[in-house]
Amino acid sequence: MADDGEEGDLEAETGPGEEEIGDPEDEDEGTETFSFVPDVEEHTCDPWMQDCPPGEKCVPYSIGGGPWDSNKCVEVSGDGQPGDTCSYDGITIATDSCGADSHCWDVMDIDGQLQGVCTSFCEGNANEPICGPETACLIANDGAINLCVTTCDPLSQDCGSGLGCFWANDNFQCIFTAGEILSGEPCGFINDCAPGNLCATAEVLPVCNGSACCTPYCDLTAPQCADPATECSAFFEEGTAPPNYESVGVCILPGT
Repeated sequence: MADDGEEGDLEAETGPGEEEIGDPEDEDEGTETFSFVPDVEEHTCDPWMQDCPPGEKCVPYSIGGGPWDSNKCVEVSGDGQPGDTCSYDGITIATDSCGADSHCWDVMDIDGQLQGVCTSFCEGNANEPICGPETACLIANDGAINLCVTTCDPLSQDCGSGLGCFWANDNFQCIFTAGEILSGEPCGFINDCAPGNLCATAEVLPVCNGSACCTPYCDLTAPQCADPATECSAFFEEGTAPPNYESVGVCILPGT
């Protein structure tokens, strides 16, 4: 089912939001909206080049308060290292307590404070991203997001609290859950579904009241799907599954 090629190769399987990550604080996540966008050209920067003035870094942010849609230079106001707990000033302001080489990610509201984990920026470029061991470059939201995120197992869902193991670009990665949408329900972003589910296009599902719906992953060594109209089909094309992912399947219509 999946292809291990470049970003966007899974459009037929993962639906219209396969390259976008929803914000858990956004009540309208997964819904396309249109609004006036102010001129922000003076703030834009290149997250790969990190071409901001000294004392600043290039981070993802939201122009209008929805999902991340651009990048801007912000002051480096902390010295947190990758893996450290960090504070975050919200998706619009986008400043944090991390140092110059990382950004506060996997943010959650803890006792009224936005806290996350300092996460390294990817190095290299979009075609050949570079990240450390047990991480992969998450490139999402038209390139606004560019971070080295922990890889994971979609069958065991071995991510931390508030996170799910979702398919993004060409890896399974630990990403915060945005919608907790159940199997069979419509979805729009890669992290909309409850952990253990994939946001798949309606064409590969027996029933879907939308352009894409959540459907569960399954284990090819013990294939079981709750919906009898689906079967456990290999997620990767034959011979292309990365090590440790050979048994990953997804419940879809037979032959799709």
